Order: sequence, then structure tokens, then C-alpha cells
Amino acid sequence: MIAALARQYHAFFNAWVFFTRLPAPPKVVFNDDHLNQGSRYFSWIGLIIGVLLAVIFYGLQLVLPVALAVGLMLGASLLLTGAFHEDGLADVFDGLGGGFSKEAALTIMKDSRLGTYGAAALIVTLGLRGLALFEVLTAEPMAAFWLLPLLHCWSRFWAISTLWTLDYARADASSKSKPLATRFGLSATIIAALPLVLIAVLPWQGALWALLLAVFLRAVLVGWFRRRLDGYTGDCLGAAQQLQELLLLLVWVALGV
Repeated sequence: MIAALARQYHAFFNAWVFFTRLPAPPKVVFNDDHLNQGSRYFSWIGLIIGVLLAVIFYGLQLVLPVALAVGLMLGASLLLTGAFHEDGLADVFDGLGGGFSKEAALTIMKDSRLGTYGAAALIVTLGLRGLALFEVLTAEPMAAFWLLPLLHCWSRFWAISTLWTLDYARADASSKSKPLATRFGLSATIIAALPLVLIAVLPWQGALWALLLAVFLRAVLVGWFRRRLDGYTGDCLGAAQQLQELLLLLVWVALGV
């Protein structure tokens, strides 16, 4: 029992360091097996990031206009995660927008340079996130404490759920997702899904719409990745997280919660 808990402790902090720019406690053991197991904590890490961002936003809006507080909070989110998921979004749109074969798309996605498709995707998604957050948080700044944790855990769960139905697209270990999450079974799914109980903050009609649209977007993205890449890469998971976060935020605004 103690050994099993110790493995999960190491797995969590392997994922923590992988997905954030925040340090782990001393004596954490880093290896491929712990990182693979750590995929089940992706949504939990999102939950913690959301709480941190809520605290940052609430403190900032006490001394600054809400628009500036939202902008600085989004900047803080990039610092906390190293723009990890935004990088994946840009790479996917560059690769699938500019590459006409699987090999060409994967090559473009490995290129560190930012192209037109990726830049456009970042501008549009970041802009929409900022506008939507401003719309919600101007009316109720305290909503940050349930909105931001929900956004970040919900979107990460649906991103990692991609692994239920897709295989890894690369033949080597060159993508940033390796060796993360090559397997994602029932126990991992249950652990990853637990933070999603936060969706209860929405009216039941809103929660139902959020669920249906998340499933729809997942189906669209999985079909796109399968058709173009015959699987997923780490960039695909990052793109899925960004788009699921934006979708839930738009649902929240549409509901006028």
C-alpha cells in the first residue's frame, strides 16, 4: 500500500513538472514509467493551475481594471505552463494547415518556427478567451474561483481522453508527448474524471450542453487527427486542451451564468 502511494506521488510530480514550470519537491524520482502513470493527473494539475490563476486574477482586479487583470492573468497562465498547450495548438494548425501529407505535417509540427496558420490560431483563441473572461468576470469577479478551475481541469480531461481511441502517430520518441500516456485505462480515466464534478456549478441544462459539445468537439478532433496523422502527438493533446477550454468558456458566456 505504501509503495503504491509512493508510486502515485512520484507519478503526480512527474506530470506536474512536465506540464508546468513549477518545481517538484525534493527526492521525486523522474522516469518514463512515472510520467506515463502521471497522465491520470493531467486534469488535477489543471484544477490547481485554475485555482492559482483565480487567486492571481482576484488580487489584480482589486487594484486594476478588469480588462487589465484578465490580460495579466492570461499572461500568468502562459508563465505557469510555459505556453505548453498554446505551442501545441500553433504546431497543429501549422502542420495540418501547411502539410499535405502525414510526413509533411509531422515535420512541420516539429519545426520550432511559428507559421501563419499557427499565429492566426493563437491570436484568435487568446483573443476570444480574453474577451469571454472579461465578459464573465466584469459582472462577477468571484466567479473566477469556480470558472477557472473548471475550465482548466475540464479541458485537460477531454484532451487526454484522445488516447482512448487513437494511437501515437510517430514511429520514434521525438514528440513532446513521449513517453506520456501511451496507455489510458479505466482506473486512470476515473481518477482523471473526478475533478469534473465542478461542472455542477452550471445549471443542469448548461452542464448537459457543455458535455454534449465537449463530446462533439472531441469527435471532430479525433476524426481530424486520425485522417491527417493516423493518430495523435503531444501537439494534438495541447491543441485539444486549448479548444476545449475555449468551447466551455463560450458555453458559459452563452448561458449568462
